[in-house]
Amino acid sequence: MSDDARDQYKQWILSADSKSLLRQLNAEIKTPLISAQNLVNILQMMQNPSPSMVKKMESGELNPDSMLAEIAGFIGSVFDIIDFFRESLEE
Repeated sequence: MSDDARDQYKQWILSADSKSLLRQLNAEIKTPLISAQNLVNILQMMQNPSPSMVKKMESGELNPDSMLAEIAGFIGSVFDIIDFFRESLEE
């Protein structure tokens, strides 16, 4: 995000009403957390995989290492969003 876009977003945060802020936070936080939760569920299923899941694991379509990296990325982005909102509101 460019500096101008960040500044405009900060201004929006500071001027937005509570409902708009909550809708935005819901969209920016809930979506990546749902994606992370879905990946965790797949990793759990991989502990006792079905035959079709075994084929996907063997082909590399399901890769636990890349799934864990994606989960870490989703969680990191949520922390970044929370920090950005907090910093913007503390100014």
